Amino acid sequence: MDELEERLEIDRGKIQTSVGLQLPIEITSYTLPRNSEVYIRYIMEMFLEECHQDHLKEYLNFCLSELLTNAKKANTKRVYFKEKGLDINNPDDYEKGMENFKMETLTNIDHYLELQKKAGLYVKLSLRIQADKIYIEIKNNSKLTIFEKERIQQKLDSVQQYKEMDEVFTNVLDQSEGAGLGIIIIILMLQKVGLSKENYQVVSEDDETITRIILPCNKVVFSAVEMLAYEFVNFDETIPILKEHFDEANKIVNAEGPVDRQALFEVVRKDLSLSLLVFKDALEKDKNCFDARKAIAMLSDYDLKFIYSESNPRNRVIEDPGFFKQILGHSERVAYYTYTLYKNCKAQDAIGRDENYMYFLGLFNSLGAVLLAGASKGQKDYITELSRQYPEYGDKILDIFLNRNASTYLSMVAAKRYGFDRGISYDVVGWNGLSRVPDCDKSRVALLHLAEMIDFYSRGMVDFYQIDKRALKLFDIIDENQFKTLSDKIIEGYKAEYGE
Repeated sequence: MDELEERLEIDRGKIQTSVGLQLPIEITSYTLPRNSEVYIRYIMEMFLEECHQDHLKEYLNFCLSELLTNAKKANTKRVYFKEKGLDINNPDDYEKGMENFKMETLTNIDHYLELQKKAGLYVKLSLRIQADKIYIEIKNNSKLTIFEKERIQQKLDSVQQYKEMDEVFTNVLDQSEGAGLGIIIIILMLQKVGLSKENYQVVSEDDETITRIILPCNKVVFSAVEMLAYEFVNFDETIPILKEHFDEANKIVNAEGPVDRQALFEVVRKDLSLSLLVFKDALEKDKNCFDARKAIAMLSDYDLKFIYSESNPRNRVIEDPGFFKQILGHSERVAYYTYTLYKNCKAQDAIGRDENYMYFLGLFNSLGAVLLAGASKGQKDYITELSRQYPEYGDKILDIFLNRNASTYLSMVAAKRYGFDRGISYDVVGWNGLSRVPDCDKSRVALLHLAEMIDFYSRGMVDFYQIDKRALKLFDIIDENQFKTLSDKIIEGYKAEYGE
């Protein structure tokens, strides 16, 4: 195995994690040498394989190469104009600069690439799956001029004139900017796989130019995973419970005298499964309840004794916890982190919920993952049987559902099934897709995102660049050192309180 293969093998694990968490994957280059282009292509191919769209690799490899070249050329153009003392936004200067741009930069490209690197001009590949869409983006930090925007729009408007590639080569040639064929050919490539120019976007955001290709997820796989989520949740009423935690709750409710509700709360609030048991009964009395202390207060001693008893048919004690215990631990940490972030956030008014809501939002964000990790043999057998209805994709569908990125969606389905308020159901699924969260809910869900990322970052599962900037902004964080300081402080507080 050579160095590239070893590097790609490590990256495959990162891609699987990022797709599972629906977080962006980015690769940045300042000069984009040939070996970097090859590496970037391999990364995109692995990403498409993980998203079960590997049949698109041949088409998208051309698109990727074209977009990388365009982004690199845009950066070269900026340093070229600056060196010539020309204003790239001035019509006369732009026309004058473009007269010899292509010839001069091609014959002295190393010089201009060095200038790009010194100027901090980059080309970046960003890959992401969100809900039922796949986003492939090429970014560079050279904002489009009005002339470039007009030229791009002209190419997009002209696409409908062409049906085949040879028509494009015969009729389109833009000597000043380069061939000028790329955009049209990209659209024709997308049309060959059933897409259109609506799946291609060029936008300017935050001093970046972003060229975006939007692909649908594999419809068969996506719809099948959705179906499995509903079937899984409705298959049985049992809730998986960690034996050691169940025994603690059982001991408290069966002690002599009235149930010590404070002692019970202290045990229940740290365990998603124990909390779910008490919420399930409390929600029948108050559909807006999302505080375990209030839920415990609503129920009689008799109710609590039954809920946390071995005779309760909902209880399914997990004797061999393994991964199930790890997920419960993650849930407990995220609850504490979310609560602590809320208490230290200057924008509490924009969050719209109190500290108790935020704590349990953090706890229940792992609802789907806990249910999957504690799935019974009957549930697994049933889901396996259902997945076999899809001969071509059955194994992939089962793998996605049990091991990949189905748990977030499953959290929403389960929250609705157990009777939680609709707003809670949507809050638990928005943390890894803040761009899709309504503005009125963004600050609240951003805190949950930050709490999740603190835990994943501390375990080396994600990198700083994958953290949403909108969440970081709540704490005025602009670099990794600031984030690490905040993260370390919160983790130290958790260890001090929980004795870990």
